[in-house]
Amino acid sequence: MADSRGSARRSGRRWLWAVAALAGLGAVAAVVGIWHLPDRMYPAAGDAEARAALQGGLLTAAAALVAVAGALIALDETRQANTETRRANEAADAREREANKNTHVRELFTRAVDQLGSDNGTVRLGGIYALERIATDSPPDQRTVMEVLSAFIRMRSTDPALRPPTPADGEPLPPSVRPAADIRAAVQVLARLPRQDGVPRSDLTGAGLTGPSSLDNLDLTDATLTGAVLVGANLTGAVLVGANLAGARMPRANLAGARMRGANLAGTVLVRANLTEAVLVQANLTEAVLVQANLTRAVVSGANLAGAWLTQEQADAARGDDQTRLPAGIVRPASWTRP
Repeated sequence: MADSRGSARRSGRRWLWAVAALAGLGAVAAVVGIWHLPDRMYPAAGDAEARAALQGGLLTAAAALVAVAGALIALDETRQANTETRRANEAADAREREANKNTHVRELFTRAVDQLGSDNGTVRLGGIYALERIATDSPPDQRTVMEVLSAFIRMRSTDPALRPPTPADGEPLPPSVRPAADIRAAVQVLARLPRQDGVPRSDLTGAGLTGPSSLDNLDLTDATLTGAVLVGANLTGAVLVGANLAGARMPRANLAGARMRGANLAGTVLVRANLTEAVLVQANLTEAVLVQANLTRAVVSGANLAGAWLTQEQADAARGDDQTRLPAGIVRPASWTRP
C-alpha cells in the first residue's frame, strides 16, 4: 500500500511539472508574440490602438501564465516539504513507540524475573509464561529469555532442598518422583520457543530432571544436556537432533521413537532405557552404557558405538548399516548392509 501511494505521488508530481512547463512555454510564446503579432495582424499606420491592445493582452496572458507556472512549482515544493515533514514525524513517532515498547518489555521482564524468585509456585509459573510471551512478542529478547529460563532450571533442579532422590540403578523408581511443576513448565517453554539463527538453544547442563516428567514430543533440538540427570524421564517421541547429552545419566528413560540424529551421547548412561524405534542416525554413542537397554528397531545407521556397553542381542535387534561402528567383539548383524 505504501508503494502504491508513493507511485501515485510521483505520478501526480510529474503531471504538475508538465502543466507548469506548458504554462511556462505559453508565457514565452506570449512574450514572443508581443513583439511580432501586433505588427503582422495590424500593419496599417492607423491601427496603433489595436496593436497596443493586443500587446497589452499578450502581456497580461504572459504574466498570468508565469504566475500559474510559479504557483504550480510553489505547490510542488510545499507538497514535498509537507511530505518530508510527515515522514520525519512518522519516524519520530516510530522511535517513540519503539522506545515505549522497549520500556514496557523491560518492565515486564523485570517483573517476570522477580516472579521466578518467589516462594509461591503459582507466581513462579506466572513468571515463566510471562517470559515466554516476551520472547514471542519481542524476538530480539529471545536469547536473554532462553538464558534466564535455562539458568532457572539448572538452579532449581539441582537445589538439594528440591531435588527428588535419585534411586540406584537397581532400585525401582517411585511414582511420585518427578521434577517440580515450575521446572517442567520451564523446559516445555524452552522447547516451544521458535528457533532463531544465531540464538543458542537451551543449556541444561547438569540439570536434574529425574522422573516421568512431561518431556514427551518436545523439540529440544541442539539443546545442551551434558551431565544432566534424567532417570526414568519420559522422552517419548522427543526431538533431540544435534543435542549434546554427553555424560548424561538416563537409566530407565523412555526414549521410544525419539529423534536423535547427530546427537552426542558419548558416555551417556542408558541402563535399561527404552530406545525402541529411536532414530540414532550418525549419533555419537562412544562409551555409552547400554546395559539391558531396549534397542528394538532403533536406527543406528552411521552411528558410532565404539566402546559402548552393547551385547550381540541388542545389535541384532537394532537397524544399522555398513557405516555403523560397533564395539570390539560385536559382529555386524546379517540384516545390516555389509561392506
